[in-house]
Amino acid sequence: MNKEFINCEICGKRLIERKENGLYYFRFGQTSGENLIPVEIYVIGSIKIKCIRKSCNHWNEINHFPEV
Repeated sequence: MNKEFINCEICGKRLIERKENGLYYFRFGQTSGENLIPVEIYVIGSIKIKCIRKSCNHWNEINHFPEV
């Protein structure tokens, strides 16, 4: 199974994964430890996501549907 990732337009940091069915999947946080639970989000449609790299903070707009 190939994973397709969307990267930041400015710095190239990996931001979000696009699944084969078209959903976007975002996971952030650590999985080790008792009280640490990562944030997991599935997104349908277009999104605007800020780069999580501290030195970048660029807003990336990802269109779900191709522009006509």
